[in-house]
Amino acid sequence: MKKKLYHLCASAPEIMFRVPEDYIQGINKACLSAYRHDTHLLAYAFMSNHFHIIAETANPDVYIGSIRNGYTKWFNHKYGRQGPLGYISFHSVELTTADHILDGITYVLRNGVHHNIAHYPSGYPYSSAKYYFMKDFGLEFKYNPVLTWKEQREHLPWATKLPPGFTLDNSGLLIQEHILQSAMVEHYYGTARNFSYFMNKTSAKEWATLNIESWMGEKAKELIDKERYNSRVKKVNDIQICLYIDAWLSKNKRGASYVTLTRSEKMSLAKQLMQKRATTGQIQRCLAISAEDMSSSI
Repeated sequence: MKKKLYHLCASAPEIMFRVPEDYIQGINKACLSAYRHDTHLLAYAFMSNHFHIIAETANPDVYIGSIRNGYTKWFNHKYGRQGPLGYISFHSVELTTADHILDGITYVLRNGVHHNIAHYPSGYPYSSAKYYFMKDFGLEFKYNPVLTWKEQREHLPWATKLPPGFTLDNSGLLIQEHILQSAMVEHYYGTARNFSYFMNKTSAKEWATLNIESWMGEKAKELIDKERYNSRVKKVNDIQICLYIDAWLSKNKRGASYVTLTRSEKMSLAKQLMQKRATTGQIQRCLAISAEDMSSSI
């Protein structure tokens, strides 16, 4: 089958990535799955309850399935959880025209800004926004590579063998410059100046409606509508909320997993999180509380 360029998005009603380690594992799964399934990974953004990927692949179903299956096994093992993680279906749009490609990549790279987590795209640590036109912008990241098999086991599942050219940093993240198809993305933007223009476009809902929602479909429109644009970065983000929950678990339940929380414990934590200015949506995601439970108990 011929490879085609796709914008792929998988989501969940609850949290998928709780703390930095989880995001790193998700990105690594996307990179390793791309290698195993002859896929070119161009861009990505991993958010707490969904992720976006731009990839050139012959079989998007197999590629996304590989990421989700591998990550779900890891996540469930870590947290003592069972069952699937996220909705069974995923969103897939083939990018065919130059405008669609630029809009799709731009939307993915600006996702941290869109969800009011970062002031600018490259400031969000779990997207690939900072890896393009690095020479033009005078960027060179310093790494401490993890080279021995024993050290790699601290970050990778026991049976995982890194492909040739894949190197781990001591943060546990695969060094992206060896994996991302940055040259393909740079080709579509043409120049570093043009890339900066797209990255700094006004993040208005009107722009998203005209250039993204018009061709992404109803499911993507629903996803976009869950968060409203505004000019302020959130007071507290989902990672901070999950870390607060984990600190409470460490103090009150000997470090048990968040999945062991009872309904009453969730309601108590929800009240504490509201005082810290967490939004209702954030609390529902991070504690896996339904809207009905929130409205009836708080």
